[in-house]
Amino acid sequence: MAILQLRGAAFGAYMLARKSALRFKWTGAISSAIVGVLSGLVVVILAAIFPAKIGGSYAYYSASASLSGASFRTFFMAFLLAGLGALAGYALAQFAPDSNNMFSATWRWAHRTRGFVRTLVESAAIYGVLFLALGLVALIVTTAASGSALAGILLIPLLLPALPFVLFSVSSFGGVTASVSGQSSYTLSLFNVASVTQYAWALWICFVLFIIATIYIALRETARNMYDPYYAKWENTWKAPVAVMVFWLVAEFLCTNFLAGYSSNTVSTMVPMWYFIVAGVWAFLVEVIAMTFGPTLVASTPGLWKILVGGTVQQTPQNVVDYVKACDPHFGQPKAARTAASAQTTQTARYNAQYANPSAPATSPAAQTAPTQALPAVPMPTTPIPAPAASVPPVPQSTASVPPMPQSPADIPMPAVPQGEGKPLDPKTKKTILIGCIVAGALIVLGIVYGVLNSTVFSAKSMAESYVSAIASGDYDKANDIADPQVGKNQRKLLSNSVAKTDNATISNAHVNGVKSGNGTTTASISYSLNGETVDEELTMRRSGNKFLIFPNWQITTPLIKSINVSVPSSVESLTVNKVAVTAKNAEKTDSGEWQLRVYPGTYNISVTSTDYIVSETVVFRTNEDSDSPTTLKVTTTSKFKDALSTAVNNALDKCAESTDYAPENCPFGFRVWDEDNYRNFAWSISIYPKIDEVDLDYGAFDTKTGKAKCTYEVKDGDSWDSDDDSTTFNASGSFAIKDGKVTVTLDDGGYSY
Repeated sequence: MAILQLRGAAFGAYMLARKSALRFKWTGAISSAIVGVLSGLVVVILAAIFPAKIGGSYAYYSASASLSGASFRTFFMAFLLAGLGALAGYALAQFAPDSNNMFSATWRWAHRTRGFVRTLVESAAIYGVLFLALGLVALIVTTAASGSALAGILLIPLLLPALPFVLFSVSSFGGVTASVSGQSSYTLSLFNVASVTQYAWALWICFVLFIIATIYIALRETARNMYDPYYAKWENTWKAPVAVMVFWLVAEFLCTNFLAGYSSNTVSTMVPMWYFIVAGVWAFLVEVIAMTFGPTLVASTPGLWKILVGGTVQQTPQNVVDYVKACDPHFGQPKAARTAASAQTTQTARYNAQYANPSAPATSPAAQTAPTQALPAVPMPTTPIPAPAASVPPVPQSTASVPPMPQSPADIPMPAVPQGEGKPLDPKTKKTILIGCIVAGALIVLGIVYGVLNSTVFSAKSMAESYVSAIASGDYDKANDIADPQVGKNQRKLLSNSVAKTDNATISNAHVNGVKSGNGTTTASISYSLNGETVDEELTMRRSGNKFLIFPNWQITTPLIKSINVSVPSSVESLTVNKVAVTAKNAEKTDSGEWQLRVYPGTYNISVTSTDYIVSETVVFRTNEDSDSPTTLKVTTTSKFKDALSTAVNNALDKCAESTDYAPENCPFGFRVWDEDNYRNFAWSISIYPKIDEVDLDYGAFDTKTGKAKCTYEVKDGDSWDSDDDSTTFNASGSFAIKDGKVTVTLDDGGYSY
C-alpha cells in the first residue's frame, strides 16, 4: 500500500504539473506539502471510521480486539509517502517533460542526469534489483524449508521493504542489531553469522555479488566520465559518499527498524547506527576506482564496453533544455561556473571534441575549438512540451558558464582516450595490472573460502553436528574427545563404545535445528529420536581460543550426559548394563544410597551380574523416560545360595566354638556368670547347627532357626575345681556378602558379654 500511495501521488502530480506547466520551485514544493497533509488526514479519518474488529471463542473462553490506525504515526507515514511522491512527480514534470507518463519520465531523467546524482541513481537501481531478488529468494527458501507457504505470502508485505536493506547491510560488512528488553544487544554480521544459522555460506555469496555489483557501478561511472569529463574531478568525489550516508541515516529508521512486544518484554531489530559510515566508505571506493585505474581498465578491455555503455549520459533534447531553463534560469550553473573564466569552457570543449573524434590528429588550440567529425543527430521527442507560465523569466542568452553537456551519439562507440593519454599499455603495466587482478582475485577467493569454512567446518553448528552424530553412531569415544563428559575417570565406563554395541542402544535421526547466540553464550537446539519419540534438547557452547590462528574453536560446556539411578541391593557386587559390567566404584552414590550411572542418551538393559547364587530380571531403561523414582531390580537367589550361606554360617559358628570365653565375642551364644573367678576352662561345641530361616537381599541380612551349643567348664568349689557342662539354644543372625564368587557372613553378637 505504501508503494502504491507513493507511485499514485507521483503519477498524479506529474500529469497535473506537465499539463499546467507548474514549476517545481516553489509551486511544486508547496503543493507536495498540501498533498501530504490532505492524504494524511484522509487516511486517519478512514482509519477512525472503519476500525478492524476481530474476535473468537472456544468453549468457555472468548476474546476480541479492535485495531485502529488513527494515530499520529499513521498520519505521518501517509504525509511522508504522499508528499515525497508528489514532490517527485513535480520534479519529473520540470526536468523530463517530454514523456507521456511518470514511469517513462523517470527512465529518461535517470539516463540524462549527471555527476553524483547519476551515481546515486545507478547504485540504487543496481543494488536494489540485486538485493530485492536475493531477498525474495531468501524469503521463498525460508518459507519452503518451514513448510508454510501461506506464512511466506503473508510476510511479503511486512519483510520485503526491510529484507533487502538488511541483506545489503550484512553483505557489505555491516550487520543487523537485535536487542531484547533487559538484555544487551547483539549485532549479527558476516563474521559471527555462522554461530546462528547453517546458511552462513549464502551470505558470503551475497558478499561476492555485492563486490561484483560495486565494481560494475564503478566501471559504469568510469564510462560516463570518459564521455562527460566535467564532473570527473577529485573535488567532486565527496558528494556521492555524503549523499549515501544521509540516505542510510534515514533508511535505518524508516525501513529497517522493527519493534515487537508482549507483556513487559520487547524485541527490536534494525541496521546498526554506525553502518552509514560503512556505506559511505563503499561509495567513496566507487569514486576512487572511477578516478584511478578505472579508465585504464576500460580502455584495455574493449569487450567490457557493451555492458558499460548504459552508464553514459544521454544527451538532453534542446527543447527540454529550453523548457527547464525557462522554469529555472540558473539551471545547470553551479557557483563555480557562474564566475569561472571562459577558458574552462574552452578547455572542456577541447576535451569533448577529442573524445568525439578520437581519430583526429592533434591540432593547435585554435583548431580544437570544434570537433572535426560531426556527431550523429539526436532524435527529438515527438511529445509536445507545455509552454512555461508567463511569470517565468526570460532565458539568459549567455551560456558560457554552463557546464558543457556530454557528447552522446545515438550509437555510443567505445571512446578513444585523448592523445598523450591513450598510449597502449606497455608489458610492464599490463603485468602489474595482471598481478594486481590476480592478487585481488586470490584475496576474494580466500575470503570466500574463509567464510565458507568459518560457517561450515569451524562453526558452532558444525561442532554440535559432529557431537550428536558421534553419539547417534555409537562412537562414544569420539564424543568424549569432542566434549568433556565432566565426570570422573571411573564413572566413564558406560561412556565407551562397548555400551553402544547392543541392538537399538543408540539414538537416531539426530540433527541440529539451529544455533543462536546471546549474552556471550551460544546455544544449539538439537533433536533426536528414541523409541519412536522425538526428543528436543539444547547444547550450550562457548568460544575457546582459535584453531589454525584464524578459525574459532568451539567448546561444548553442557554435554549430553544422562543419569540412571539404580536401587542396588547391598548384597550385589556388580551390575550388567548393555553387557558391560559395572561395580560400585563406577557409579556415584546418591543421598538415598542408589547407584547413579552416567550414560549418553539411549536405551539400556540393566540387570544384576549373574552368579551361582543370585540372578535378576533385566530392566529396560530409556533416557527420555520421565521418572523420579529409581530403577529397581528384582533379585532372586538360586538353590546354591542357601547351601553356600548355611556353610558360611556353620563355619562362622565353628569359629565361635573355638573360643575359651564363657561369652564368645560377636557370636550368637554364651553364658552369663556372676563371678568370673569361680569359672575356668570353657570349651564350646555346636550340638545342632541352625538352618537358614530368612534372607533379605536388599540389606544383605539373614536369620536362622534355633540351634544348640554345648559348653564344658570347671567351677570352683571351696579349694577344689569340679568339672561341669551345660547347653544353650540360640538363633543366629547377621549380614552376608558375595565377593569374588564366595559368600561371606558376619554374625551378630548375642549380647552375653558385658
